[in-house]
Amino acid sequence: RVCVGSWRRPHWCGGDEMLILAPMVTSVLIASAGWGHRKNLGDAGEFFGENEMVRRSLLGSGDLTALKAGSSTHFALYILIPFISAVVGYVTNVVALKMTFYPLEFTPAVLKFAQPVGQPFGLLGGWQGIIPAKAGKMAAILCDLMTTKLLDVKVMFGKIHPEKFAEALAPEMTPSMHRIIEDVARREAPEFWEGLPSYVQAELVKEAMVGAPEFLKNVIEDLQNHVYEVLDLKAMVVKLCEANKGDVVRMFQEVGESEFRIIENSGAYFGFAFGVVQMVVFYVVDVLASSYSRPLLPVFGFITGYLTNWVALKLIFRPIHPTKILCGAMTIQGAFLKRQDQVSEKFAKLNQELFCNAKNLWEEMMHGRLKGEFGELVMRNTRRFTDTTLGAAKPAAILVLGPVAYHRMREHIAEQLVRELPKCVPCSYQYQDVALEVEETVCVAMKKLPPDEFEQVLHPVFEEDEIKLIVIGGCLGALVGLAQYVLVFSS
Repeated sequence: RVCVGSWRRPHWCGGDEMLILAPMVTSVLIASAGWGHRKNLGDAGEFFGENEMVRRSLLGSGDLTALKAGSSTHFALYILIPFISAVVGYVTNVVALKMTFYPLEFTPAVLKFAQPVGQPFGLLGGWQGIIPAKAGKMAAILCDLMTTKLLDVKVMFGKIHPEKFAEALAPEMTPSMHRIIEDVARREAPEFWEGLPSYVQAELVKEAMVGAPEFLKNVIEDLQNHVYEVLDLKAMVVKLCEANKGDVVRMFQEVGESEFRIIENSGAYFGFAFGVVQMVVFYVVDVLASSYSRPLLPVFGFITGYLTNWVALKLIFRPIHPTKILCGAMTIQGAFLKRQDQVSEKFAKLNQELFCNAKNLWEEMMHGRLKGEFGELVMRNTRRFTDTTLGAAKPAAILVLGPVAYHRMREHIAEQLVRELPKCVPCSYQYQDVALEVEETVCVAMKKLPPDEFEQVLHPVFEEDEIKLIVIGGCLGALVGLAQYVLVFSS
């Protein structure tokens, strides 16, 4: 499908195509049944005479008599068709949703080697839920949406007050720094250090610790200025989603809970409506040309399963913008889009709880792809802290220790602080989660998104693979239709 200024991959189940395809398929089926019946009306099985084309009536007087006489099959069995069709519509939609989310891992595991990368199916059979199979890809899409439309990471970290951060971290960081300074002094200048009275040692360490809060402030200010150099948010979200597929499933299920309920229930409503048409057509063909009625129930079962899934998905996301119908008497819009405010609140809450929180952000900086850059950020502030702490005594320290030993001491302090940081920083997570305001920021920005951008929060879950879900629904419907014919009408 080509749009002005953009290009989108055409879908087999696109709206315009389906509006044409659905009635065409139905018409072909009815016309085929009609053709078979007309053929039965011809002498010697022929529809056209030898000398000229003579069109025969589809329903002659004999046909009307046969319809009035009715079928030898009890009419109650025909009445069952719409109700069975409603069950088919409901069950196929429920199954399609279950297959969207489960199983979390490819099943059976022995066939996983034949699963194409990023696909829910296996070439030799088997299935993995669409969302778990594409967790990384979907996480990347949502992260792009979040960082371009909802959240500025640098602004987010800018909300941390250096003084409050230092205060929150002090209970854990201060004892660690105290221990590090003592250990390094004892290692680099053992004779000098051990020769000092204990109270002098304590006083020197205490004097050094005066600059600890300033050091922590400098670290967070440096982080705020260079956050994009030490934090890969997209890599973090993708890694978390791939490692915690259950959390991804939970997020989509809770965000789209109302819409998924619509999908399930609409299957029954539309299945019943399609079943009424199916009942009428099947009854007429069964009475007038019973030999042609055999494939109708499986075919109609496929159509019911196919169309109920397709219609349900369209109800969720179409139309994107509020659209007036019936001369302006009614306004319709996709169910998901109508709930933008409620969805925004739920999405923002779960996003912070499961993904974009202080714990995950710091874990990514300390252990993720850019951990080397983050370590260097901490170390350069530690070197500055060491020089500042010594102050005027720095030349004397270099004279006593020697420039090589002094440099080595400074590096040891920096390296040990980098190693100690993962043990200390968790005590500040509670403060940071409040200060970062991730939930509030995402919620407000999400509520302001135009409908066509807001749609991309949930629609990517279905968009790429919705044809698979629709066809699966059709196949399940065909199986039920076949069973219905064998068990009820074959005799």
